[in-house]
Amino acid sequence: MAELIPAPFEDLVAQLYAEPAAQDSLFGLPRKNWHLPKAGELDLSVPFHGRRAGNPSGPAAGPHTQMAQNLLLSYAAGGRVMELKTVQVNDRLVIGRPCIDANNVGYNIEWSQELLVDQSLREYVAGSMLIEMFRHGHNLLGDGTQVIYDMSIGYDLAGIRGEKVQRFIDSMRDASKIVDDLRSRIPRQFTAARQLDYPASLSQSVTLSTFHGCPANEIERICEFFIAEKDLDVIVKMNPPMLGPERLEHLLYDVLGYTELKVPPHAFTSGLQFGEAVQLVDRLSRLAQSRGRHFGCKFSNTLEVVNHRQFFPSGNAVQYLSGQPLHVITMTLADLFRRAVGPRVHFSFSAGIDRHNFPLAVACGFVPVTVCTDLLRPGGYGRLSGQLRSLGNAMNALGAGNVNDYIRAFSGEKPADAAGRNTEIVAQRARDDPRYRAPQNRKVPLRVDSHLSTFDCLTCDKCIPVCPNAANFIYPTPKTAFDCQDLLIDPSGQTELVPGRRFEITRPTQIANYADFCNECGNCDTFCPEYGGPYIKKPAFYASMESFHRAVPRDGFVVLARDPRPTMLGRIQGTEYSLAHHPSQNVYVFRDPAVELTLAAADHALISARLLQPLASSHRVDTWIYHAFRHLLHGVLDTRRINQINAAFASR
Repeated sequence: MAELIPAPFEDLVAQLYAEPAAQDSLFGLPRKNWHLPKAGELDLSVPFHGRRAGNPSGPAAGPHTQMAQNLLLSYAAGGRVMELKTVQVNDRLVIGRPCIDANNVGYNIEWSQELLVDQSLREYVAGSMLIEMFRHGHNLLGDGTQVIYDMSIGYDLAGIRGEKVQRFIDSMRDASKIVDDLRSRIPRQFTAARQLDYPASLSQSVTLSTFHGCPANEIERICEFFIAEKDLDVIVKMNPPMLGPERLEHLLYDVLGYTELKVPPHAFTSGLQFGEAVQLVDRLSRLAQSRGRHFGCKFSNTLEVVNHRQFFPSGNAVQYLSGQPLHVITMTLADLFRRAVGPRVHFSFSAGIDRHNFPLAVACGFVPVTVCTDLLRPGGYGRLSGQLRSLGNAMNALGAGNVNDYIRAFSGEKPADAAGRNTEIVAQRARDDPRYRAPQNRKVPLRVDSHLSTFDCLTCDKCIPVCPNAANFIYPTPKTAFDCQDLLIDPSGQTELVPGRRFEITRPTQIANYADFCNECGNCDTFCPEYGGPYIKKPAFYASMESFHRAVPRDGFVVLARDPRPTMLGRIQGTEYSLAHHPSQNVYVFRDPAVELTLAAADHALISARLLQPLASSHRVDTWIYHAFRHLLHGVLDTRRINQINAAFASR
């Protein structure tokens, strides 16, 4: 099973500076999808726990906030409140693959960080430093650009009180040692980046993610611990089953038509109940106020449903619903809960947000309004900037220059509690809107009758943005087509040319996978119009020999050197090969397990063949593999297209 491996910080810094200059993109996100506010534009800033965020948008705690490049991409696309992926004491989870199914609504079977807690900490600090470099590089230093990091921690008091999670919290509040270490790793050519004043206090707030079934008294004790002992602002995440079975199933079946979904009965009884939550919020709000802290509620967690599909690996009895149906359910819950607790309780929101409903959620006074499922669809992180454009259009339509004015003007009624009234209106609109209903969400991405292979595909650019971790990338190749001549070598070392496979590249750009960033979530396969899955069929490149060997028996490649002799090691169907280009001698040296060939770079004629082990019978060298290695090596090192491989060499 694949595991995520964070990139060396120096490599990320090199790519941050090199890629926009070379191809007007950042980890595959085109500049046209960046959010670069200018002075004099609408004021989208909002208050959050006594601080001010540049706007209410951001990625939800999940696959888009786990690694350093995730945070940078989220910020570049417009996110200003980062709900960091949930950490917990159990940081050696085994998660089935694939784990994300976003082909129409959204399902997943992942629920916590895939990195070790200390790795998560390092990634969050690294991401914040990359964002500061990006901000200064693009003059994003005004109020409309401020970013806030919100910790997400789970799942029980014992784990949260443990030394591992405590060290994480304390380090998020004072990350100076990590900042100093990462600063020292910034390549010396980036002098300005080395001299920036990076924030050491990354976060003063936490969203508590209590796993489905956590009892009310434990939730309250955890929040008391965060507020009273750790001096943190707290948001507690609410669960959709708080609506109760009658109301939730009415929405799910009668209103929305998702009759195939079944919520397990225990989900309604094992977790926080509506009445308990109302009382809990009252007590914790008063506690937070007495301590000079802030308290609020998040709507909502995903909805636990019975796994009725064959998408996920066998053994997963439940899956977690997100997307369109969850939006209606959660907006209804938020409306009812706001009526119960009154206007003074802070609400954040994350459920099925997209560019159509983002302005409506902002009108409800929710801060932040975060998104996950929508970012897993074509366009990826770039969909954040679309949401902000939609908000700007909605504000302009009402003549509102800032978010507060927009909230007050939204209903046209000027009520005392504008946000509360707007929530009633928006919740009803959601229930009435056919686009959330099952008939509108049955379609799956179309496939064409073709299968992926090492080279060539439709190059439709869907698999690049839908990967949360920026694992898929483009590299250039020349078009070529010829019939290979394989080499037959007998035990004495005599050689003979024999007909081989046809080698053909029909497109000038190709897709590869940076394996250290790929957790095999399956999302690129969902949206690829061809069969096979980019993360499976496209060449996988590892960052180091360590990760290359750790991935055995999975096929893949590792580039060992760029200068003066570009060198690559690879594994194909379990067999290892290597290729080295010697420009000074104008030759290639290619090895398979049995023989080392030296070939002329100009015409690939054989110069010499050396046996690496005694042969019991004749051995055939598949020269298609040699030519594939040659094009892969030069393609990923070609700096006309910056990627994780060639950027890493630029940092050394």
